[in-house]
Amino acid sequence: MAVCFCTLAIHAPYRKRARSLCANPACAPWVVLTDEPDDFAGLPVRAIRHKVTGPMAIDYLDRLGRMEDGRGSAAYHDKRFAVQAALQDFDTAIFLDADSRVDDALPRIDSFPPGLAIPPVICSSIADHLEMWGAWRLPAFTELARDLMGDPSVLQTARWCLESFYAVTKDGNEARFFWAWERAVDLLQQQGVPSGEGGVMGLAAAYAGWTIDYEVLAPLLPLIHHEGGGPKGE
Repeated sequence: MAVCFCTLAIHAPYRKRARSLCANPACAPWVVLTDEPDDFAGLPVRAIRHKVTGPMAIDYLDRLGRMEDGRGSAAYHDKRFAVQAALQDFDTAIFLDADSRVDDALPRIDSFPPGLAIPPVICSSIADHLEMWGAWRLPAFTELARDLMGDPSVLQTARWCLESFYAVTKDGNEARFFWAWERAVDLLQQQGVPSGEGGVMGLAAAYAGWTIDYEVLAPLLPLIHHEGGGPKGE
């Protein structure tokens, strides 16, 4: 199978980290959506200029601020565009957040299951995850589940997904997955919910008819480290 890595690198702190990530010979080739493609010259990267559609880290640092209960948490739904770009020429797109690092050569994966694969880090349902982390978002996700699936009870079975490291493999249903993700962004933003990519991905996977795979990426998990820690200003 043809496999590609991809990421989203908007603004200097994330471009800096993404350059380091993409320069690592442990993983290649790369597709990078960025506001400055020239920053990736000389690297094994297809750098695509991207104009963001939602709030990025700098927006929270400079003007939006942080609010209680995670209401100010940055959301990067534009990650989906990086995956879509990678899938134009590859069977599988592995997304890594720009502030990730790879410590060693990655073991080869000969075959990816169709649909969405995530490492076994977060395995809870969307409902359970929201109950623990940001219950204020539950009404919006309930309306979203009703809109996409016709039944909000899907929140009890659809899974919350790790959004910093995952793989999407084409099987003919990927257009449904990305349509549902786009629909979700529109509906959630109308209700003032900018965050929650993990739940959106889980609902979009259910809409596409995908069963999430927790096994194929597990061997890579010990070698990939996510800096995290919220928006970065340097």
